[in-house]
Amino acid sequence: MRLNRFRPRSRVGRLAVALALTVAMTPAAALVAAGPAEALGNGLARTPQMGFNDWNAYGCNVSESLIKTTAKAMHDNGMAAAGYRYVNIDDCWLTHNRDGSGNLVPDPAKFPDGIAGTAAYVHSLGLLLGIYEDAGTATCAGYPGSLGHEQQDARRFAAWGVDYLKYDN
Repeated sequence: MRLNRFRPRSRVGRLAVALALTVAMTPAAALVAAGPAEALGNGLARTPQMGFNDWNAYGCNVSESLIKTTAKAMHDNGMAAAGYRYVNIDDCWLTHNRDGSGNLVPDPAKFPDGIAGTAAYVHSLGLLLGIYEDAGTATCAGYPGSLGHEQQDARRFAAWGVDYLKYDN
């Protein structure tokens, strides 16, 4: 095999040629398909977490009204029956400061019934509520993160009835 005619000038080009030659010269017996995936037969996680997340369409314009309207639409239009079960609240749902006990505080203007009230409504439709939080000191939008408050925040989410946590880093 004569390769002198084609010599790529860039490092990336030389790497691509080397990779192509390596694959071309590998015996066919060495290129075998991977075995089947193994999973528990317990019925859990049969699909990914399917549902709605407000961030891409609404950013920080999240509200209780938006979440409730979305949950109702998912319930009524058959999405829930098709497996779309999560209604997820992303960033900007809280105030910029924790309370005196160090708890996260839902923004009362955006969530007048609090997260617990929103969760109760979502659950009444047979759906699950998710929420966003960050593993650092602040969320992407600058709200309080969970660093140093992980247990406290997890207990708070559970007490509110949150079913799913989108935990950013």
